Formats: sequence, structure tokens, C-alpha cells
Amino acid sequence: MLVKSTAIQRLLRENPMLGERRFGLPYVGARLDKEEFNPTVQEIADAIDFYGFEVRDSDIVTKKDIDLGGGNPMKYGPYPPSIDEMIKSLQKGDMYKYPYTEGDDNIRKELLEYIEQEGFINTEPYDYNDIDEKGLSIHNITFLPSTSITFNIIINIISKPGDVILVPGPSYGLFTIRAERAGAEVEILPLEKEDDFLVNPDKLAKTIDEINHSLQRVYNRRHGYVPRVVAFLNANPNNPTGRVMGEKDTKLLTEISQVCLDRGVFVIDDMVYRDVSYDENNLAKPIATIPGMFRNTITLFGLSKSYGMASLRAGFLIADEIIIREVINRIFQEMDSSPDIVGRALVGAFNARKERKEAYDAYFKPLRKNYQFRFNILKAFISGIDSIDDEQTKNQILEVISKYIKDEKTLYTILKGMPYTKFPKGKNILEPEAGFFAILDFTEAKGKTFRGNLIRTEKDLLEFFYRTNRLRFLIGQSISWPYTKELIGRVTFAMDEEDLINALTLMNDSLQQLVLENSYEIRYNRLEDQEQMAHIKVDSWNETYKGIIDDEYLASLDYQIQTDRYIESFDEYKYSVLVAIEKETNKVIGYSCFSTNPNEFVESSDCELVSLYLAPGYTGIGVGKSLFRETIKILKGYNKRNMLIWCIKENKNAIKFYQKLGGNKITEKFAKIGSRVYPEYGFMFDISKFNK
Repeated sequence: MLVKSTAIQRLLRENPMLGERRFGLPYVGARLDKEEFNPTVQEIADAIDFYGFEVRDSDIVTKKDIDLGGGNPMKYGPYPPSIDEMIKSLQKGDMYKYPYTEGDDNIRKELLEYIEQEGFINTEPYDYNDIDEKGLSIHNITFLPSTSITFNIIINIISKPGDVILVPGPSYGLFTIRAERAGAEVEILPLEKEDDFLVNPDKLAKTIDEINHSLQRVYNRRHGYVPRVVAFLNANPNNPTGRVMGEKDTKLLTEISQVCLDRGVFVIDDMVYRDVSYDENNLAKPIATIPGMFRNTITLFGLSKSYGMASLRAGFLIADEIIIREVINRIFQEMDSSPDIVGRALVGAFNARKERKEAYDAYFKPLRKNYQFRFNILKAFISGIDSIDDEQTKNQILEVISKYIKDEKTLYTILKGMPYTKFPKGKNILEPEAGFFAILDFTEAKGKTFRGNLIRTEKDLLEFFYRTNRLRFLIGQSISWPYTKELIGRVTFAMDEEDLINALTLMNDSLQQLVLENSYEIRYNRLEDQEQMAHIKVDSWNETYKGIIDDEYLASLDYQIQTDRYIESFDEYKYSVLVAIEKETNKVIGYSCFSTNPNEFVESSDCELVSLYLAPGYTGIGVGKSLFRETIKILKGYNKRNMLIWCIKENKNAIKFYQKLGGNKITEKFAKIGSRVYPEYGFMFDISKFNK
């Protein structure tokens, strides 16, 4: 028997992505029909993969990343009534039984009572005996492990190849990927600043009409049908903007749903963040509570985000009975049935019992305050402590931040706000009204450089934060941010206070480094720089070598003599000296001198950093590192590899500086300075590895 390859080899050949061990997010997947994602969705997938996998390094096993992009809610106890219901179920002794595919009728009845209490109504009911006065029955409800699975099943049911799911941008990026993996196409409806990042019904209607018209022209019934827009995803509250459309927005919601109803487009109403709306009197309003809209609306509720039970994975679905029948069919065909324990947890949270309000208020009132306080911590970091209007809240934030940041200089810097960063602004500043995400605008950092790397794109921005402080977050591309020229990040503030403050402190630290590096430029020296350079050398020697080099020699150093020497040798060395120039004052604040020749004492060297001096007051803030890096870049351009640096043995700060940059001490010698000799260490750098 001829065996050409093993079973594993065959599997790997057909799925090459399995050959790479991944740290972080798993492979985001591909379309099940083997077609390519459309370009918009591919960009989202690439951005999520970049955040979750590519912006990582081999150190992640031992060095913790600081992930501001996670989707976990705040660490908060699970909703007690849900726990009680699960315990009761376990104690009842019925765990040996297989559950019904559609779920226990008693569970569905309690869920039905909850949604009817919330105002759900079907004004066009079917003619069945069990339909109640609201036009509904338990057959309008089923539950599954998570709203994500539910969404996937729904897309499979309502769409055929080529059909379009219209998704707002910004939105939860994985929904766009999952819709296309199921075989549908995804188009983005931009939520624009002029509409205050809310859905504009006129633009929604125009977009649906344009897509349908385009599909009619392109397809011309080649599939036996003409693909069309089949659903609009209405996340309310929106992830990630946190915008809420509540009772006060009934007119807007009615217009949105009417646009979809008139065009035969389902509304998928995602209510998973509803109960973490900050204003308890303006919870997100389900579209299925609007008369005439129930049969055209598919509503999703879940426990994970609001009820502190993300690890359970529990969601339920309310829809027209025809849709529910097919969802149940798919559950049976693909997973037999949903776990009964999921239904028990759901009914603990979503019921119409008399005692629910007391338990609900006891849980959510402090939870909402916690989320709002954490957002205000974020706001204080981004916009400065004075952006907090309420004095009591401001004092609480100061107290909490001071608890974890003891250094007064760091605290002062932080309380001024974060450089190059702000909240986006529509008609109003985009601050969340629900949930635990905020969108940050880093566009002011665009065009800045760090260690020779230009920040031009959101990926550049994320690499900058990861390189400086191992920070990660979701970028605008991954959430369909509609303004592609902006640099956007979606961050969570659902972390523990200490972790959140630490993460934001590091973010501020990264941006302060960017400010510093971009407050000066490095270039070749010019003739007019020589006097300032001479002053720097004399001052630097007197400051650095006091008590190390003979006082008589230091006293002999003269500004004018040194200036004359530099001017005299300028033509010979003008392309071997770099200067750091403070942009605001045009002041020389440091310089480096290098040689492209081997050092006469060390044959293995092929170039040398002859000197590196900083003006007093400019040490310890990165200028020396910048001069060092730029020198390395030039020497690399000459194809040099082994750079030598000499350092007086007693100059402990310089030795520490060069060792930290990767220098290896390879030799020693004596240097004559004035009438005395001093021991020196020789440090070697493999400059080909410096960036690493």
C-alpha cells in the first residue's frame, strides 16, 4: 500500500495556519464558502489579528502584556438570583435528563413574562390558541450559549450567498467577520460626527437603496435570485461608542425600524449592554416594543456583559415564531440542545417576579456607579483632572490616583492630561452612556517619530505603545471607525482601579517619551553650532569629571579655545558630528562625534563613537539615546558592524548608560589627559543587532 503522506501532514497541507503556534487570539477564520472576505471585512480581520497576535513577542510567556483591548466586564460578583436559580436546578436532581432542544417551557414562560413587562408587543400575531393578549407565546423565545452563537445561526437562516448584512461603524468587529464567514456580505453604515454618532434614518434608507440597486445591476439573477440587504445590526447600547437610544429616542428608533420594515430588512437588535446603561431611567429601548415592529425584529439579550457572568456564555433570542422554529432546528442539528443550566441562569436575571426589582437595584445601582467612576478616572488621565466637574468626584479620583502614584512629579504630569490624546467629538464629546469602552483619538500623534520610526498608521501607533510599555488595545480599523485618516483606539476601563491606573500611567509615559523625542531634532552639525558645542563640552567635562580628573586640567578648559578648535576642524569633521537641536529655541542640547575607521587599539572594531556630550539639564531624558541611535543608523549605512566606545573607568553613569544599551566591555587602556593618565574601558557594540 502506497502512503504519500500521513493524516496529520494532509491536514496541515489543507490548513497551513495550523503549523504556527499562536499566542493570544486564535486564528480569526475565513469564509466557509472559501471565497475571500470583502476588502472592508478583511481590513477588520487584519486589524484584530494584528492586535491579538502580531503585536506580541516571544517574551509574553514571562512578561505580562497590558491589555486595554479586552472585552471582560468589571470584576464584580455574578448576579445573585442567577446563581440561586442554578443552585436550585443542581439540587433538584434532574441533571441526568437531556434538555429539550427549544428549552424548558417554564423557563421560556418566565422569559416571556419579562419581555412583556419590558413592553414587547406583537400587533400582528398568528392564530394559535396559546397566543396571549400581547400577541406572543413561549414559541417566540429560545436560548443558547451566548449571543455570538445566536448571531451566527441567525445570519445563516436569513441570508443567502451574496446577501448583505448592514453593520454600523463603529461596531464590534467580530460580528462583521462572523457574518461573512457564514456566507453573507457585510457593508458598513458610517455613524458620523454630524449625527452625534447615532444612526441617521435618511442615510440608512439611502445606503440600503444604493446597495440593493447595485446588486440588481451586478447579479442580474445569476443565482436564480437577486441578493439584497437582508438585515441591519442595531447594537443598542452601541459597542464601542456606548451611545444609548432609550425611551427619549423613541421617534428615532421608530424611524430606523420603519426604514428597515419598508425595505424588507430585518433589524437585529443587540441589547447585550442594556443593563449597564448609566441612566437607569433611560435604558436602551428594544425596537420590538414599538407597535408594528415585532415581526421584523430579532432581539438578543445576554448575561455576559451586564450580569458578571461572561464565563457562563448565556443568551436568549426573541423573534417571530418562524425564525425561532428554524433556530431550534439548527440547535438540534448542530448541538442537540442548549444546556439547561444556561436557561436557569437566564431566568434568574430576566423574569417578572415581584422581588426582581429589589435584587436588580441592589446589584446594578453600585455597578453603574463603579463604571462611571472608572470612566472618570480615564477622563482625568485623558483630559486632565480639571475636566471632572463634580468636586466630590474630583477629590475621590485624586485620592485614588495618589494612592498608587507616589512620585509627585509623575502625579503632576498625569493630572495635566495626556498629550496627543482626546475623546472624539461629534455634536458633543463622545463619552460613553453605557458599557465599559471608550474611544480615544490619537490623531495628533500622526507624523511624529519614535526611535526613527514614523507614526503614520494605527498599526504604527499600536507598535509604538507596545514597544515602549507593552500596551495593547483595539485600533479604529478593527471597529470600523468611519474616519480612516484618524488614529483611533478602543480601550476598556473595566479593569481593577490599580490595574487601570497603572495602564494609563504607562500610556502617559509612552506619550511623554513621544513628546520629548519630537521636541528636538537631530541633524549634522553646522558651522554656526560650533560655539554652543564648545560650551557643552566644557560644561559637561566640569560637571561629569569633577573629582575624577585633575582640577587644574578642568580649570584650564576654555570656551573660546574650544570654539576655535571646533571651527578650525569643521570642514574635516562636519559629516562625522550630529547635534540635537531643541526645536522651540534652536538651542544645541547635545552632540555626538563618530569615526568610520577602526580604532588603532582594537583591531576587531570597524568604527567608533568618539564622544557623546549633553548640555547640563538635558541628561536622563532620552536625548543621549536619540543621538546614539542616529549615530548607529549612519554607521549602518556605511555597512559597519562593530562600534567601539571608550569610557573613563570612574565615569559610572556613562558605563551604566552604555551597558544598558548593550555594550560589552572587551578591553582596557590608559589615556593621557593633561599631565596625568586615567584608566579607560573599551565597550564594543554589534550595531547590526542594536534595534533588537
